Amino acid sequence: MGGMDAPVCRTRQEDEVNVVGRVVGRIRDFIYRQKHNYRVCAARFSANKFLAGLTSQYNAIYTVGLGADSVQLGSLSSVGGAITALISAPVGWLMDRHGIKRFFLLAVVLTAGGSLLYALAPDWRFLVAAAILASIAVGLSNTACRVICADSVQSKDRVTAQNVCSTLAAIAGMISPLAGAYLVTVFGGITVEGIRPLYYLQFAGYGLVFLLVVAQLREPQQGQFAAAEAGFGFIADFHHLFEGRGDLRRWIAISALTSFPMALF
Repeated sequence: MGGMDAPVCRTRQEDEVNVVGRVVGRIRDFIYRQKHNYRVCAARFSANKFLAGLTSQYNAIYTVGLGADSVQLGSLSSVGGAITALISAPVGWLMDRHGIKRFFLLAVVLTAGGSLLYALAPDWRFLVAAAILASIAVGLSNTACRVICADSVQSKDRVTAQNVCSTLAAIAGMISPLAGAYLVTVFGGITVEGIRPLYYLQFAGYGLVFLLVVAQLREPQQGQFAAAEAGFGFIADFHHLFEGRGDLRRWIAISALTSFPMALF
């Protein structure tokens, strides 16, 4: 019986390998079927997830190690959330008029600047500036990614494209904490000085991402068209956007209400 079971097990394993191979092949074919900018954006998103994951589990420990208490630790998150909320609408308006690529690059520069401030910080107060830079960068990059995806992917592929991008980023985000834990061990353990080198590595990684975006990202056609149609002013343009669009106003209200509980964690 044991001799008969072995071929069956091998067959099952081969079938599982074949299934995985077909899935990977379909994902690869899907990615290469999209426009060049989608692939650049997906690579940038995955790289960002990996780099952020190197330090995400140590940020609070590092901040407390630099002298912050629980209230001050919470204030950093609050400052970041407030900045993101304030800039979201103006950022979209500015991108419509001045193009996407320059703001995408600015997001990478600000993110790298935040990492460098973390690496150099002698005191937790320096991290307030880092939180502000990181929050502005999140607002810029999230808006730019949505526009690039809309410009680069056909409507029928849009949901799949978002899920593929999220899957690749999740894989990168799953690997990076393990790499971060190994590096912290090498650098001396879970102390301020053991964690600090991670931020230098993060800064260098964002430098590579900047070079990728400079060399490979092309200005989306949607961004070029919007820039050519410069509007009548920030307030007037938003009044025109919401005028007669009750569904849009309800969608924004629902999104805001659903995002609030998530921001508490």
